[in-house]
Amino acid sequence: MSYAAILEEQRALWGTAPRDWAQLAERENEPLYERVLDAAAVRDGTRLLDVGCGSGLLAELAAARGSQVAGVDITPELLAIARERVPAGDFRDADMSVLPFPDGSFDAVTGVNSFQFAPDPAQAFAAAAQVLRPGGRLVAAVFAEPERNQGTALHLAMKALIVEREGEDDGYAPYALSAESGLRQAVVDAGLAPLETVEVPIDWRYADADTTLRALLASAGGARAIRAAGRARVTAALIEAMQQFKGEDGVVTMHNLFRFVVAEKPL
Repeated sequence: MSYAAILEEQRALWGTAPRDWAQLAERENEPLYERVLDAAAVRDGTRLLDVGCGSGLLAELAAARGSQVAGVDITPELLAIARERVPAGDFRDADMSVLPFPDGSFDAVTGVNSFQFAPDPAQAFAAAAQVLRPGGRLVAAVFAEPERNQGTALHLAMKALIVEREGEDDGYAPYALSAESGLRQAVVDAGLAPLETVEVPIDWRYADADTTLRALLASAGGARAIRAAGRARVTAALIEAMQQFKGEDGVVTMHNLFRFVVAEKPL
């Protein structure tokens, strides 16, 4: 698949259920977003770019701190919600590997579960470094290793249906940068100086199975699984996979682990 085709597919897949993504899925990562903003030293007056900003929750939290917020994403439906959340923000439909801002425009650049989905992650990190001012910080967060995330069971249930239909890897790579050495090397290759890596445990907690389904199917992986196998089969597979995480009260809880790297642009 060509670079342009990958972008078009991702744009379509992430735009299938934007409100469910914003209201159900993204909200579960709010504690992670706050930790990322702390690590990026985001405060009043900070010029922040969020790469792969989605529906803008991290941007909303940054704006509440007084940050001057910008964001890029390739999904118009998610960008529309980001603009609702932060009317003063500068949100642009753009490829994260070709950022539409001048060099040195930002004090901080963040990316939560975004860089691994770029057709060329190395190019995306390089672009982020380019728009960062000397002395500014990049904070990039991804899932830790798949075996350390209970959500992996549901990702694999969807992936199996896609591979069964398409006969090859589904191209959905939430764990592509999960190794600690991978994240660290990515920022070094972009010309940045890594300061630290931090692990953050995050629980995804949904009121019931239906809410869990809506959150998962709002992702690109969920949309692609439905396209490959149909909603009924995907729903059945996910309901079976989530049983191990379902309490007697019907609440579905998955313990996950994220890792982020903090890097600085040399003066």
